[in-house]
This record gives sequence, C-alpha cells and structure tokens, in this order.
Amino acid sequence: MRKPILTSDQLVQHMIDRGITFNIINQESAKKHLSDHNNYFKLSSYRKNYSKYTSGTKIGQYERLEFAYLIELARLDTLIRHLLLEMTLDIEHFLKVLLLKEVENNIKNGEDGYSIIEGYLFCVGNQSTKDRAEISSKRSGSFYRKMTSNTKNPYCVGLVNKYADDMPVWACVELMSFGDLKDLIEYYANQTGWVLPVDIQSLDRVRQLRNACAHGNAIINDLTPVSGNPMKSKAPPFITSFVINAGISKTSREKKLSNPRVSQIVHLLYVYDRLVTSKNTRTIRLEALNRLINERIPENKDYFQSNALLTSTYHFFRKIIETIH
Repeated sequence: MRKPILTSDQLVQHMIDRGITFNIINQESAKKHLSDHNNYFKLSSYRKNYSKYTSGTKIGQYERLEFAYLIELARLDTLIRHLLLEMTLDIEHFLKVLLLKEVENNIKNGEDGYSIIEGYLFCVGNQSTKDRAEISSKRSGSFYRKMTSNTKNPYCVGLVNKYADDMPVWACVELMSFGDLKDLIEYYANQTGWVLPVDIQSLDRVRQLRNACAHGNAIINDLTPVSGNPMKSKAPPFITSFVINAGISKTSREKKLSNPRVSQIVHLLYVYDRLVTSKNTRTIRLEALNRLINERIPENKDYFQSNALLTSTYHFFRKIIETIH
C-alpha cells in the first residue's frame, strides 16, 4: 500500500506517536531541520539502532529515543562515509600499483601488458565454451560501455582516443570500475598463480562498501546483530584473527560480524592495513580515523550511553583501530 507524503507538522506528530521525543531539539526546530537539512526517510532510518517497548502502555514505541540522537547519528554517518570512501579510493589505487608491478615482474614469462587484457576480455582459460562465451560477453560489454561513455569525459577521453585500437593494462585500469578491477586481478591471479596479499571476497566487500559510500547510502543506520545471518558463519580465518588481535571476545566478535555493515567495515580495515603501503597516505588516513573515533564520535557520548548496541559497536571498532599503525 502506498504511503501518503506528509508535511513537516505531520512528520513530527508521526514521530511523537512512535515515541520519539523532542526535549533537546524542540518541535519547531525539528520541523525546520526536516525542511532544510535532511529528509525524514533517511533520518528516521537510524531509529533501527533503538529497541521498542514490548509491553505496557508504550508498547511498540521506541525506548529513550530523542530526535537529537537521530540528527547526531546522521552527522556521524556522513563523516564516517566520507572517510571510508577515501580509504576505499586508497585501496583502489594500491590495487592498481600491485597489479602493474606483478605484470612487470612477469615480463620474462612473455607478459607485455597487452596479453593480460586480451585474455581477460576474451576469457582465455579452461572453462567450457559456453562459460567462456558468457563471461567474455559480460566483460567485453562492460569494457565497451566504459570506452563509449568516456568519449566525452575530459578526464578519460585522451586515454580512450590514444589506446582505443589496442589497450594495455596500465591504461585499461584507469577506465575500470572497482568491480572490474577486482575481476581482472582475480583473472590474472588464476592464470599466473599470483598469490594475492588479500582475498577476493574481502575485495568484494570493499567494493560494496565503496559503492554505498559513493552513492550516499546510510552506513550506520542498522548495526543490530543478525540472527542466523549466513555471513556470521563465513567470517574467514584471517578476519577472525584480525579481530582477535584487537582483544575482542568470541561472543562480541560473533555478534558484531553477524551484521553485514559491521563486517564490511572490518574487511575494509583489514584490506587497508594489508594493501596501503605508503607511509604518508597511511598517516593521513589513520590520523583522520583516530580523530573521528577518539574525538568527534565521543563529542555527544551522553546521547548514547544508555544504548548498549551503539556503545558496544563503538568500543568494538575503537579496539580494532588501535591495532592499526
């Protein structure tokens, strides 16, 4: 059933009906905020981090949830999203550096920087003819769309015009999406036996998080552990070791990693620690990360002291970040 669009007055009343209170930010200020700064649909999504009364006169209403808490979570989410996006861009850059270095090391085996792209696009391998045709169609189609869409892009048109007839890997990776780059790296590792410093599953988690950040999706609007989540049982050993190294208990580890958002951020931190080797880049990002976790997030810690989910998730990530240098 379609839901009717509501005015600011109606939205505030709707929140009051659901148990959201306006003791820190009054109703008039809340209406202005909804009109000028944030839409209700996105702002209200952070309520998922709060439990509801299960009995009594307030049954179904949220427990101890102020409108100001939702605003603070939205502001923190923006800061987290921007920093995580920067970290994924660093990872993408160093993945390219890593791949090109491996191609250079394979010159003695006949690699010239062109054959890798030919093999990737036309699916040279041991698959069946049907599988090769399907994979090749997908890869070639994606690459063709990148080529054609960049003919009017001032940042890429030079590459497209120069290498349209025969493109080497060092030009190709500048046109690829993160997902296609991951796919190319996986293909090359399978073909050559190259041992990657991180696994493909983790790179795919980073890809998903990168896209969420780039598209402005809310990141921390639902941190609740997921009962029966298949991702819970699939936390790979290296992620488990990474979290154990931060001094996190088994119970906490299993609960937190059952949430796909938390799990993806942990994978990002793991991959960043393994892949980003530039001292200058690491220093800049880790200083920003530490300022966020140690200064900005606790700024209004009194808002969240009664919320065990949010406080435990904060301490979970703080412990992990403290182990990254």
